Amino acid sequence: MNFLNLGLLAGALAFVVPLAIHLLFRSRYRSMDWGAMFLLQDVVTKNRRRMQWHQWILLALRCAIPILLALAMARPLLSSARALPGSEPLSLILCVDDSRSMQAAGRHDRVLKAANGLIENLSRGDEVIILRTSQLAAPFQRSAPRDALAGLFEVRFGGPPSDYTSALATCMDACKEASHPNRRIVICGDFQSNSLTSGNRWIDAVEDAQVRLDRMTPTPRVDLLNVSQSDDVLDNLVVESLQSNAPAVLIDRAVTFTAKVRNDSDRPISRLTGRWIHDGQTVQTTNIDIEPRSTSSISFTHMPDSAGDHTLAFAVEHSDAIAADNRRRLGFHVSPQIRVWLVDGDPSSEPLKSETDFLRLALSPFAFASVNENSRASENPRSDLVSSRVFTGSRWPTELRQAMNTDRRPDVIVFANVKQAGSRSDTDDELIDRFLGQNGRIVFFDGDQVDAESWNDVSWLPAKLDRLITSSDVQSVIESEDTVSAEEQENLGFAIEPPRGRQTVWGSLQDAGDGIWEEVRVGRYRRLVMEDSSDDPTTVLLRTSDQAAIAIRRSSVIQFAIGCDSEWSTLPLRSVYLPMMQQLILDLVSNQESMNVVAGQPMLVPKTALSWIVTSPDESTSTLEAKPDSEPDGVASEHKSNVFSNTHSVGIYRFRADEAAPPNDSESKTDSAEILLRVAEIPASESDLRPLESSQIETFANRLQARLFNTPEDLVEATATDRFGQEIWRPMMFLVLMVLITELLWQQFAGRPKSAATVWKIPFASAGSRP
Repeated sequence: MNFLNLGLLAGALAFVVPLAIHLLFRSRYRSMDWGAMFLLQDVVTKNRRRMQWHQWILLALRCAIPILLALAMARPLLSSARALPGSEPLSLILCVDDSRSMQAAGRHDRVLKAANGLIENLSRGDEVIILRTSQLAAPFQRSAPRDALAGLFEVRFGGPPSDYTSALATCMDACKEASHPNRRIVICGDFQSNSLTSGNRWIDAVEDAQVRLDRMTPTPRVDLLNVSQSDDVLDNLVVESLQSNAPAVLIDRAVTFTAKVRNDSDRPISRLTGRWIHDGQTVQTTNIDIEPRSTSSISFTHMPDSAGDHTLAFAVEHSDAIAADNRRRLGFHVSPQIRVWLVDGDPSSEPLKSETDFLRLALSPFAFASVNENSRASENPRSDLVSSRVFTGSRWPTELRQAMNTDRRPDVIVFANVKQAGSRSDTDDELIDRFLGQNGRIVFFDGDQVDAESWNDVSWLPAKLDRLITSSDVQSVIESEDTVSAEEQENLGFAIEPPRGRQTVWGSLQDAGDGIWEEVRVGRYRRLVMEDSSDDPTTVLLRTSDQAAIAIRRSSVIQFAIGCDSEWSTLPLRSVYLPMMQQLILDLVSNQESMNVVAGQPMLVPKTALSWIVTSPDESTSTLEAKPDSEPDGVASEHKSNVFSNTHSVGIYRFRADEAAPPNDSESKTDSAEILLRVAEIPASESDLRPLESSQIETFANRLQARLFNTPEDLVEATATDRFGQEIWRPMMFLVLMVLITELLWQQFAGRPKSAATVWKIPFASAGSRP
């Protein structure tokens, strides 16, 4: 026997109350001898024995009432007793794998068939909680069986890869929200090869889940349905990836897009037709030949002629297991030219003596050759990718306020050896926060003019500024003031560790090899203290040979521990400086990562409007309201974007500023014609239809002590004959009521003494019978 509310058994101790009353207040008799006592001795002895039995029975009834009531409230469950169908209510937690792989070979039809059979076997008093692996974070919704059947028709099988360990944890959370103690967990899916975490870490998660299940009373039953067991070998073709060869796309500059198509079948595919679709219009077709179990790459060169958000898709025409993965989309933003503002903290009139001279030369090399920066690339291929302007440390806030909501607003602001952030006023801090909130980017360079204490008060810098570190050999030269030859200078200072492809930002520099970094020496740098508690991860872009970080990035901010001139390092004097800085700026302003998300993941939208009208791929519309400047928990969020979370549908999302919404202020005006695009796609790994190894599936089931079924019929038949233990609290409550009535009747009638006529009946009869 188990108890569903074990703590309420303590109420049985209330039987002490009537027992104490009986012992403390029972009647005490005082004996008094008198002459005729011997005539009543038999009657007194007989009544005393009867009254003792009466009191003990009454005490037992009164003690039984709190004990039985506590037992009933603890809800005893007899596991050995078999409940009839419908006699005990049941909570069914049904978890459905709605990933894209379920579209193959009618797998989703088998899941729906099993779900229908399970729900149809339920009674009216039962409840159903339906979970989808693509929406595990959604609130739990309890529904009646009839409503649950209607809800199954709303399930669309096209979501991202599923994680069965996370699904199992969510199912157990749903058990806590269930209304009935009898709970059954049923997980239906295809147990795809990517449905469990890599390695054996999932085993620990399953064991933890089993511990949680054992702590529940009664223990929920777990059943698993594998709908891929009866599948034959499936042939499938998938557009694996679509990407550009440039992190940023500019007007009138050719950019190459590459699509990879993977053939997961054992037969070759010839003369396959592929289509390139730009903004919904087919712009080019091509023929593809793919060998069995191999990948083919197809390229497309495009020269954008208009700025703004655009989409490109590559689609193949082929009949296979999953039709939805024959197309892949990519969102990208086209910029007229990257605008960079250089805030110089140490200006000079002499050539290459200002703090930003080397950086400006690296970003806009052709500007110094008197080339028209506004000329089209088709007419002048030597136009710069970046247009740069130099400001002093006190002038840039005024210029930024005027250009904030115009087409003159910079894409990147570079602070180079600037003493402090703005003028220490709150308005300057708000200005930077607004700039970051509108997709602005910032690069920070250190220097001898920098006030570390002032910059450490800035919340958007990835790291705090600590003490200065000077190389020992450089320090000795400074102290001795000896003349050092040029050859000796080449070996002074810290060396830079070659990135070697560890960061994608330096991908274009890998072809040159590690030799381009060997000539760079760092004589002095600032020690950076990175905080791990930040919500956004911090990435180290460059390190010295002794593993000190000299370039880090967090979100839209890059921070250097060195200056951008030649005082602290030889980097600006080396050939790697120009391609390195241009690649860094291009990667920084690129927003392809924010425009392309995995379906189900949130989309980020800049705070350029109070509300956005969102058009989803299914043409339904919704409204995205702007968040307040600060979160309820007090964490500042001024430079964070608005978040749109309803991204479960695959396709293109369009965000249009709501014309009816009032502007933020007099300066915040958004072009109503501007439409922002975001793309939600499914990872190519979801199209890998290989199931888990049989041993893995069996281990998953055995660790949970779950039953594993391969067909919907077996699952429905087995669950239809299941019986849970019988609850007996109702009979016990009825027994409590009967004991109460019995105690009342026993007290009123069983303890009443006999009348005097009855007592003296025998003596008078004896006297009248004398002769």
